[in-house]
Amino acid sequence: MKNIFVLSFIFLFTSGFAVSNLEAQKVGHLNSALILSEMPEVLAADAELETLQQQLVNQAQRKVEALQRDYQELVRKEQQGDLSPRQLQEEQNRLREKEMELQMEDQNIQSTLMRKREELLSPIIDKVQKAIEDVARENNFQYILDTSAGTVLYQDPTMDVADLVRAKLGLD
Repeated sequence: MKNIFVLSFIFLFTSGFAVSNLEAQKVGHLNSALILSEMPEVLAADAELETLQQQLVNQAQRKVEALQRDYQELVRKEQQGDLSPRQLQEEQNRLREKEMELQMEDQNIQSTLMRKREELLSPIIDKVQKAIEDVARENNFQYILDTSAGTVLYQDPTMDVADLVRAKLGLD
């Protein structure tokens, strides 16, 4: 009986210590995607990316149209009998190579846009991260969760630090 009493006392003491330790932690949350969408720098970066994408797509479209004209011309020459079988095969091979080049160019466009997006958004994301870290330090938060990731099951609206981060970024 004495052992049960001692074990119960130890359990209550250690669990009370753990609970008081948890209560000392301060956790805040915010939606970083929403904050980023409010930043003028992000809007400017998006506009620049859209302009670049349109330029690259227009260039590629002109090449696709030229390839289509070349195919049409090849079909016309074949129908009129202007090409020997060997010439026809060479032209078909040349056009297939051009088509493969266009496919590679499409992949390069996607890579270029991804690199440019990273180049433009990286300093902005770093700025937001620094503001979050400053708010956490200034307000004694041990953790700040990002609700835009969708993993938070419950959040107390009073612990939302988004307004503090907006203020730190000058978005008021």
